[in-house]
Amino acid sequence: MLSEILNSVILFGGGLALLLAFVQLFHDRSIFKNILLFVIFLTLGIIHFHVYITSATPGFNSNIASDIFLISKYLLGPSMYILFLAVFRKDFIFYYELFLHLVPVTFAILFVIVDIYGIKNPQGLVSSIRFYLLENSLPEHLHTLGFALLFVYICAIGLRFDISILKREKSNRLFIIGFTVVVMLFAVIVLLILGIFTGSFLWTRLALTLTTFFFIYWFVIVQIYPEIFSSSIKKKKASSRNGDLLHGLDLDLIEKRLGQLMEQEKLFCDEDISIKRLADFLSIQPAQFSYYLNHKLGMNFNNFINRYRVYEAIEMMKQDNDRSLLDIAFSAGFNSKSAFYEAFTKETGMSPAKYRRKFFPKKKS
Repeated sequence: MLSEILNSVILFGGGLALLLAFVQLFHDRSIFKNILLFVIFLTLGIIHFHVYITSATPGFNSNIASDIFLISKYLLGPSMYILFLAVFRKDFIFYYELFLHLVPVTFAILFVIVDIYGIKNPQGLVSSIRFYLLENSLPEHLHTLGFALLFVYICAIGLRFDISILKREKSNRLFIIGFTVVVMLFAVIVLLILGIFTGSFLWTRLALTLTTFFFIYWFVIVQIYPEIFSSSIKKKKASSRNGDLLHGLDLDLIEKRLGQLMEQEKLFCDEDISIKRLADFLSIQPAQFSYYLNHKLGMNFNNFINRYRVYEAIEMMKQDNDRSLLDIAFSAGFNSKSAFYEAFTKETGMSPAKYRRKFFPKKKS
């Protein structure tokens, strides 16, 4: 009974994964995240159906099905890792060096080519190579290594996510979503490892059952928060990392002029200030200013502006202890109370009201 239920859930999960992959074909393929999502859902769908057929049909043995299953395992880990970076890493830029993550799947594809060609042409060098690989149990080792590689990538995702939490670079909503995804992935990989070491197919089916619930969770999240996967990823050649965007600029002059604009003219008090407008004041391109902030000052534009606004608000508290916090927030350049409280707490570690009570207490009459 349990076996039939698990098989039904796995079959449903495989169908749902392929459906989600099919849906990605109708999204903007210039957005790199959509391409990654297509690959991830396609490989997961293949894995689900392979496990379902193997479980529901005892004695099933197909070299082609096994080869496709092998490639899917090697492709899944790198795709999930790169997608995770694209979603959670601040100002992620797609470098072509990321294709190095596809080296393992390239070797898996080469093995599959040798396997298929060797079967169709039993005579010759390729067939001899295939026979040698089979004699040394290479297919079994490759399948085991595929699970190990998947485990390594999931650990890397968990580590990256932990670092992101420490830096607090994203919203709480995104952290909750990411944390849930990481927990699900670790649970899946633990079940797969149990299946490998115990030799029981039950653990593998439980892992894929959990993956099915992951699909449902993913689908619901994307419907509620579509903006998470809507922005495109910038592509840039590796040379840009070496500071080419700032080549020829007088950085000392930019630093001096920026200080004047912020400390004397207080442009941050304008709630409509934008990166383009501030870049125009500095006579540089917005992309150059963004690069300057991220690589020279270590922060993005919003954090840069909000830091000045927070300390301006603190100065206003100091000067007038009876002034309302909402009035201070708007005067400092914030366009809402929530934005003010979030930025203030992030910068000082406490709410505006608590900060005022601690450092600028009202004198008792």
